[in-house]
Amino acid sequence: MDAELEQRIVKRASELFLMHGIKSITMDFIAGDIGISKRTLYEVFRDKDALLLKTLAYQEEKSREERDKLALTCTNPFELGLKEFARISQAIRRVNRNYMRDLQKYHPKVLPYLEANRKSNTEGLIRLTEEGIREGYVRPELNGRLLALILQAQFEILMNFEKIEEYNFSFSEVFETIVINFARGMATQKGLELVDNYLSKKNE
Repeated sequence: MDAELEQRIVKRASELFLMHGIKSITMDFIAGDIGISKRTLYEVFRDKDALLLKTLAYQEEKSREERDKLALTCTNPFELGLKEFARISQAIRRVNRNYMRDLQKYHPKVLPYLEANRKSNTEGLIRLTEEGIREGYVRPELNGRLLALILQAQFEILMNFEKIEEYNFSFSEVFETIVINFARGMATQKGLELVDNYLSKKNE
């Protein structure tokens, strides 16, 4: 298999899925957009689910690289959490609102991957909140593991497409509301200063 061709397909398919949703982007369209035959595309990826799984792994790797770069600019875990959530919020703004709906409705084979990824993200949140407690940014009477689990559960509101659309909320608005309210609720005075600083820069 041509690794360079595979990477080119994955990168472009990822961009197309995020911009337009998954259902509307066919394998024929991807092949034509990249400038290869449909046969060549199917020689690299046996079906759309196989390609979709590769795009999810590609997106996760990119996200991890960006998170690692952010970590180099931060002096504490609470600051890293705020900057990471700001990065995710910006990324969500560029995602077609049908993307996650299409994943869940039309591609159940990829759901185990998403669940494994969710568990990994939850463990990361647990480490972050527990470090925040140790360093005085998160209230010490709170349980770091429980905080992370509750926050992850709140993020799953984003999967409730009907309610979001019924009230005409954007995904980024819901995400930011969850993060800011949760961060302020669990922060010490030291942590609140970081939240207020983040909000003042965001509103400039």
